[in-house]
Amino acid sequence: MDFGTKMDIQTSKRNETTMKNCSLSIKSPLVALAVVLLACGKLRSASNHVAFGSFFFNPKSLTINVGDTVIWSGPAGSHSVTGRSGSDPLCGSAVGISTCTHTFSTAGTFPYICIPHQGLGMTGIVSVVTATMVPPSVSITNPADGAVFAAPADIAIEAKALDTDGSVTNVQFFGNGALLGAETTNPFSIMASNLVEGNYALAAVAFDNGGLSSTSAVVNISVVAPVALTLSSPVITNGRFQFNYTANAGLRYVIENSTNLMSWTSITTNTASSGTEKYDEVFDVNFLRFHRVGRLANP
Repeated sequence: MDFGTKMDIQTSKRNETTMKNCSLSIKSPLVALAVVLLACGKLRSASNHVAFGSFFFNPKSLTINVGDTVIWSGPAGSHSVTGRSGSDPLCGSAVGISTCTHTFSTAGTFPYICIPHQGLGMTGIVSVVTATMVPPSVSITNPADGAVFAAPADIAIEAKALDTDGSVTNVQFFGNGALLGAETTNPFSIMASNLVEGNYALAAVAFDNGGLSSTSAVVNISVVAPVALTLSSPVITNGRFQFNYTANAGLRYVIENSTNLMSWTSITTNTASSGTEKYDEVFDVNFLRFHRVGRLANP
């Protein structure tokens, strides 16, 4: 942060801060970002266990997803896991098994029996449904909507992404519809560098390991050309010392004072709400102070 010449008699002066330079310039017009969600991956499978014993299957009724596997196990003896459907006999008609496994590739209802003990109620059923995959959720956590930056701006764009039925594989970041970058590990963030003056609509798109994606709400920010910092002549009114300084609405400024022009103390910082800001303090005729105003660097 650079300060310029000083104003004596409790006045001040400040030169604008010189912003650091970076590498990426975005000049595309503001456009809407549309992302089509596609379910293109394989369904995630799971294994389910059914125990059997003297005249029982436990659980007797089981609901699973397409692609899931059921493993039956119990003491070796005179039991079978035999499908009642000829097209899907499950573990077949073999009696005396201690374990068997079957993967269900289609939706439907699959009743089965233990052949020797069917009459004693040793029956079961597997209901297979098509799994509903849930896309990930994503939101931009930085910068805040409506934030203002001085050009040229380096802006850290951060997003929070979660997937309730899998994992997030990557998050892509867009500004005005143009790809700014992507991140594959959490925390998901990139640095958009050297942004020039203009308005930017930021969005993040998260992808999960099932092939689904979702898009965040748009965050709108502005990058402005910083005005030259100038201070008005000071006035003393009703026992208060006052001066105005030029500013950009939305940018942050600091007011400092000194008694010797060598050691400076921060008095206050503020985010400008207009192109002209006012500072005032109680006037003390016995206390000589010098003031200066500085524009703070982009957050």
